[in-house]
Amino acid sequence: MAPPKISSARLIVCYAAILGTLPYLTLKASWVTGGSLGLRDPSFVDSDLMLLANLATGGMDVVAVVLALAFTYSWGRRIPAPLVLFPIWIGTGLLAPIVLDLPVIVADLSTAQLAEMPLENWVWAVVYGGFAWQGILLLTAFVLYARDRWWFVVTGTVKPGTIGAAGVLGVAAALVCAAFHTIWAFGPGGIAARGQDIVIAVLTLLAVLALANVSRGRFWPRLVLVWTGAGAMAGTGAWGLFAALTMGAADHAAVLAVQVAGGVLMMVSVLRRLPAVEQTT
Repeated sequence: MAPPKISSARLIVCYAAILGTLPYLTLKASWVTGGSLGLRDPSFVDSDLMLLANLATGGMDVVAVVLALAFTYSWGRRIPAPLVLFPIWIGTGLLAPIVLDLPVIVADLSTAQLAEMPLENWVWAVVYGGFAWQGILLLTAFVLYARDRWWFVVTGTVKPGTIGAAGVLGVAAALVCAAFHTIWAFGPGGIAARGQDIVIAVLTLLAVLALANVSRGRFWPRLVLVWTGAGAMAGTGAWGLFAALTMGAADHAAVLAVQVAGGVLMMVSVLRRLPAVEQTT
């Protein structure tokens, strides 16, 4: 039996998302192989730590390419759900704050002293523009994929019950996270970083409100808010922990660890309330 025909729109979204990864992957490939593309100071990437960081971030974009294909072609539906959902959840958490903060990032880059930085000016546009591009298109591809595979989430009835211990602990951690990000947003640092703190705080609070009211009204809008807010907590928190612990700046490590744990707990809580209908995949 021939697989169903893929719509032109989905193919365009898929390959446009992949196209958006190529500039970033090109930079990473250059840097891990000893190249100097986009570097004013090649010594900036000449360390084991930077090699590890570039391999990790480049690998994340390779995963984005695989996900874009999986969201488009029929073989993607045969992948076990956790192997699809976990990376796109973390990806949502990393990319959504960048997309939402993009105007502030652009404003910050237009006023920053870029000439004093180790990267050429155009690299910043490539990196952040690419992230925003991927965020919009990859999430669009995921929505189309999820609509086909898990439509019961929209049409089904939420399971009865409470948010449970996981939800209570997750909400408590989220409130701590939101409080600290609000404090950091009004502290020192560039406006782009402070804008990110505001975005993360807002997404976190929206997730808390959605989880607290998960049994009221339609389920899927609340799932989207928890998915995005908890993903932002887990994704940015994990990346912040990696940066803090590897670069010797662990001042915020405890808060970031609470943030990651809270994001995971909130997601576990909301997934337990998924509509109680038989899944066919």
